[in-house]
Amino acid sequence: MIDAYKGIAPGKIIARNLAKRGMTQRKLAEEIGEHYQTVNAIVNGSRYLTISQSLKMDNALGFPEGFFAIVQTYYQIALAQKNRIEAKPAPSIRSVVFWDIDPEKLDWDKNKDFIVSRVNQRGSKEEIENVRKYYENR
Repeated sequence: MIDAYKGIAPGKIIARNLAKRGMTQRKLAEEIGEHYQTVNAIVNGSRYLTISQSLKMDNALGFPEGFFAIVQTYYQIALAQKNRIEAKPAPSIRSVVFWDIDPEKLDWDKNKDFIVSRVNQRGSKEEIENVRKYYENR
């Protein structure tokens, strides 16, 4: 049963089940002993379910124990995979551009502003273009 829900936000499943039952978020909140705002944030996807909340949701909506906790975990895995940035090799830059530091120790994500500035000041047109392409989709 879980496989059908992998990667789906738990809030969407909750909203769908509430609609089927003709139940409001406010009524669900009262039934499980949570604030309405908490349930609303979960349904809208701006808050993750805790284990405690997921067990309450399981019970209130008639799902097997642990269902929403597992769905929440799979949803977070799907988000992480979607947001993963593929590691790209750093563009080749002559050592004279970074004459005062070891270019091998540069963190190309954390030091973006410094790298772009330095390459624009001291790099060739080709190096400037390579750095621009490197950061284009990041």
